[in-house]
Amino acid sequence: MDTTVDWSNLPVELWPLIGDKLKIWIEFLRFRSVCHSWRSCLPRFNPSILPKFPFPYSDGPNAFVSENTVYLLRNPSTSSPSPSSRGWLVKVEESDKLRLRNPITSRRIRYANDSSFLEAFNLLDFNMTELSKSYVLRYIHGSGSVCGLNKVIIVPPDFNDCAIIVICDKGMLSFAKNGDQKLTLISHGGFVCDDIIVYKGQPYVVDSLGSVFRIDSSFKVVELLCKLVGLGGRRKHLVESCGELYVVDRYFEQEPNKQEDSGVDFPLSFLVFGLRGRRERFESRDPKAVEFKVYKLDLLDEEGGRWIEVKSLGDQAFFLAMDCSFSVLAQEVAGCKGNCIYFTDQNDLNLALREVTRPESSVFNLEDHSIQRLGSSQIFCPLASGD
Repeated sequence: MDTTVDWSNLPVELWPLIGDKLKIWIEFLRFRSVCHSWRSCLPRFNPSILPKFPFPYSDGPNAFVSENTVYLLRNPSTSSPSPSSRGWLVKVEESDKLRLRNPITSRRIRYANDSSFLEAFNLLDFNMTELSKSYVLRYIHGSGSVCGLNKVIIVPPDFNDCAIIVICDKGMLSFAKNGDQKLTLISHGGFVCDDIIVYKGQPYVVDSLGSVFRIDSSFKVVELLCKLVGLGGRRKHLVESCGELYVVDRYFEQEPNKQEDSGVDFPLSFLVFGLRGRRERFESRDPKAVEFKVYKLDLLDEEGGRWIEVKSLGDQAFFLAMDCSFSVLAQEVAGCKGNCIYFTDQNDLNLALREVTRPESSVFNLEDHSIQRLGSSQIFCPLASGD
């Protein structure tokens, strides 16, 4: 029995009603790709501005959240992965317009018109799987991303109608609700936050010593009672893979000073140093990674658990991007190797988004502990070769 449906024959009056319900760019573009009639009934994608938030050194909600999504894009014509049928990674930023970015470094991939480029894909010919979401704050007036922030997450809907939690410079943890005039510091005993992630509907934070904390719905910090052994690196990353929570411990060739490695101290630094000076200052002191260790957090309950060191990731590969971390099944991505960690040594997302620096990507092999430059790779969208 033929179950194929000719969607182009739906009643004309239903087209705009369906289109009005589409809020995600990929759904919008798939709708427009059905036929000329469907495309003509909707304008080009113009994502709405998300709620407004404050940022450090400001009074009033002067920023909005810009969303980034990493997708696995692949041809659905083959049922099983093979070297010729593997997909590739693409990262899309949705703000005032659509932008393509490098999935690891977040550096802009430029075309004459990003939106036109994206719509040139017939998305019905591809499967697009969402791998990860990340967020940055952008100025409402002017351009560019907000300085002074190391990480931004949107809290789960069960916590608040609309709120963000941010890791500021120096590893301070703060939150803000839509329309707040200032960020509110989250009291946490003075530890230095390295990373934050939403795992199983709750925010989790890891500090510079490897202790993991859960943030409850009242924005209170609850430390998990885990026995920490061997976490000697100086930067921690939280990664979710196959439903499990991991901490990746990064070791540097030289021990960074946490007080100096966390970014600008005050916004006037842009005036004092200028973008060129700030770029040279960061590039000259970014420590190089020489080793990684991986630990899986075995949560016994909401208040406690234990660490298990992981010697091999199997066919999984971890990506430590500037604004988020995620994992993929290596055999599904062209040029990707399992049991490896893909990363960048640059740690200032603001500079990458402003295109002040040209961060590079590297890959660490967990089997032989080697590190190699990634260079030009099949991992990323082949039509998006810029970096």
